[in-house]
Amino acid sequence: MTEALKDKLIDLRDRVDLLLIKQKNRRKHIKAKQVRQQSKTKKLQCAEPLDLQQNQSKDREQNLTKQRRIGMKYLGVVVIIGIFFGALEMGGGLVKAMDLMSLIFVLGIAIGHALGANPGENVITRFGDGCVRGGWLGFLIGIALIAGSEQAAVMNVSHLMAALAVALLTPLYGYFFKIITMQLD
Repeated sequence: MTEALKDKLIDLRDRVDLLLIKQKNRRKHIKAKQVRQQSKTKKLQCAEPLDLQQNQSKDREQNLTKQRRIGMKYLGVVVIIGIFFGALEMGGGLVKAMDLMSLIFVLGIAIGHALGANPGENVITRFGDGCVRGGWLGFLIGIALIAGSEQAAVMNVSHLMAALAVALLTPLYGYFFKIITMQLD
């Protein structure tokens, strides 16, 4: 290496070391500031006398807010279901979007997934995740069955499109139930 290159490397290393020191000092300053703010907050909290009426009114407000949130959750579920089924109806009718075997498959996978929840894990969330996974598994099974059929061998498009439409219902069902469980969670 040339001397100029060595000097540049040494200068660069010195700059990096200086930046690391500045960053370390900045972190110490921020931490000290946080500790001071926490101690001020504790002092203020200890100095206030208890006001029971104020606490009771806060509890009432919190209960009303909680009730409103629960009401909004259920309103959200109703809106989602209404838009979903409205779109299906306007797109050609609900009959075209209903397949009992696909629905049973998705719900079966979802229930099995929910039953495998670990302690402390939310069962509703597990059920929703199982719906999505069941939907995609159903789709893959449907595609495999379509590809192995005699209709695929002769490239009969009218039968293939109908079978593909049924295969696409499982992810649709999976995501529909997932969004409902997200709303309820």
